[in-house]
Amino acid sequence: MLVKRKLQSALLALCVAAGSAQAAEVDPATVEAIREVWQSQHKALDAHDADGVMATFVDSDDIMLMGTGPGEHYIGKNEIKDAYTHFMEDFDARTLQSKCGEGSGSAEGNVVWFTAVCDFSDQKKGAEREYTLNLSAVAVKRNDAWRFHTMHFSHLDSKNQDASQ
Repeated sequence: MLVKRKLQSALLALCVAAGSAQAAEVDPATVEAIREVWQSQHKALDAHDADGVMATFVDSDDIMLMGTGPGEHYIGKNEIKDAYTHFMEDFDARTLQSKCGEGSGSAEGNVVWFTAVCDFSDQKKGAEREYTLNLSAVAVKRNDAWRFHTMHFSHLDSKNQDASQ
């Protein structure tokens, strides 16, 4: 039987990032596990720990990370680790903050998928930045542990914002 649970607004977006949402239609243990893997990834990214970020992904050659533009499509552990290593060059360690709000998602068995709109801030050489990312992800449960399989992020940078006006 296909069991699709419609999650309330701000489902994993809030419970993952803020740690405070109570998703009545989702097993609380699943919500907590996804929140923990998100927080682990965020903590590793903030610390510039590429191995720590990769530990939040499933150990599989078909994992995927996709960004906004051409060339931002990374498949497999090596490409994704390299991408995150380059992302870390764009901000100073221990300055990354995020707050997620609007979002939704669903769960079926050992698969969870969700979206979130998250506001980020960080610093590069003392200069503060703020930006919003749209995120979507698929997490799978293997060996009693939840890990990300697929992640997608998109954002408007100043070049894209100018083009959209």
